[in-house]
Parts: sequence; structure tokens; C-alpha cells
Amino acid sequence: MDRDQAPGAARTSFADRHRAARDAVLVSQRGRLIEAMVECVDRKGYSDTTLTDIVASARVSRSTFYEHFANKEECFIEAVHTGVDIVATRIAEELTQLDADADARAKIESIVVTFCRTVATEPDFARLVLVESFKVNQSAVGYRDLAVDRFAELYRLFYDQARQANPALPAVPDELIALIPDAIGERTRRVIVSDGPAHVPDLAPLFIQFVTATLGLTVLAGPEKS
Repeated sequence: MDRDQAPGAARTSFADRHRAARDAVLVSQRGRLIEAMVECVDRKGYSDTTLTDIVASARVSRSTFYEHFANKEECFIEAVHTGVDIVATRIAEELTQLDADADARAKIESIVVTFCRTVATEPDFARLVLVESFKVNQSAVGYRDLAVDRFAELYRLFYDQARQANPALPAVPDELIALIPDAIGERTRRVIVSDGPAHVPDLAPLFIQFVTATLGLTVLAGPEKS
């Protein structure tokens, strides 16, 4: 995970690794409209973004817009879907780069670092999903919440693997594990609003410490590695 690189170089390398996949998603007319929505909302906010803004930014006609979306709200919700999928895809791809025998802490670190770096390298999508979605409607928030639940499932999966390796680890209720991505998402949202997405990777060590402490992986690190 580029530990030996300077933070700026590590983030550039991360963005370069995933640029092709991102461009493939957004290269179509539909993708250009989604990207235009994201850019306009990042610049003006959802309520002040107009259909004229979106089609001008995407360099398409209004009729083209209506071939893909019924209205501005539908386009926004699809942009939330796309942003969530970008994060999920990058997490999955980064996990495949780990050694086959990587332990739970290494996988958790990969999830957290990838999430934080994606926020920094996709700041407009990050703001749309983590900030603006709460201002629009329940459909957008609901999809964001489903994404949070997917993170919780990953933490549960890796923690169960850790318990198989080290039965001394305590049982952790699903409700407690579900609080982990909720807390990380809320702190991330606050930092995006107050300091900007570029500062989110600085939170990765704190988030990793929070997750491992909550799951008891810090205290019982030795037995799991043996």
C-alpha cells in the first residue's frame, strides 16, 4: 500500500492505478452526464444546480439528458450509485493486491486506507455521496446506507477470520460492528465539510486504530500472528 512513498506520491500512484476503470465507467454519454452532475453539485450544491448547468458541462443536449434520466433527481441518485460503486470497486481491487495469507488487520488497513485515498482522489464524488446526498432525498441516503452496510459485512467477515485464527478473540455483536463504518463515515463527512477531502487520508491511522481497538485486534495482536 505504498508505505514507503511520500503521501502525495502514494495518492498519485493510487489514482493512476484506478484511472482506467473510472474512465471506462464515465466515458459514455450517460457517464458524462453523471460526471457533469457531480462536478456541478461540487461547485454549486444540489439545490442550485440546474439542468442547464448539467447539459452544458456534459456538452450534450437536453433531449440527450432525457434519453437517460427522467429528471435532475434521478441523475443525482445515479451519481450516488456511481460514487459508491467506485469506492467498493477500489476496495475490492486493493484487497486482491494483498498476500494470500494476509491477516485481518492487514485487510482492515487496506479497506480504511483505500476508502480514505478514494475520498481524496475523487473529492467531488466524495462530497456528493457523504455530504450532498443527505440534502436531497431518502433514495440517495438509502443507497449510501446500503454501502455502509457493505463495509460492515466486510469487517464482520475479516473479524470472523481472525477469530478462527485466534479463538481467544471475543465475540463482537453485529450491532457494534455496524457502528464502525457509521462512525468513520460521519467523521469523514465532517472533515470534508470543514477541511476538504484532501485531508481525509490523514485520518487513516486514527481510523485503523479505532477499528482494531473496537474489535480487540490491537490487544491480542500477538496470538493471531502466531
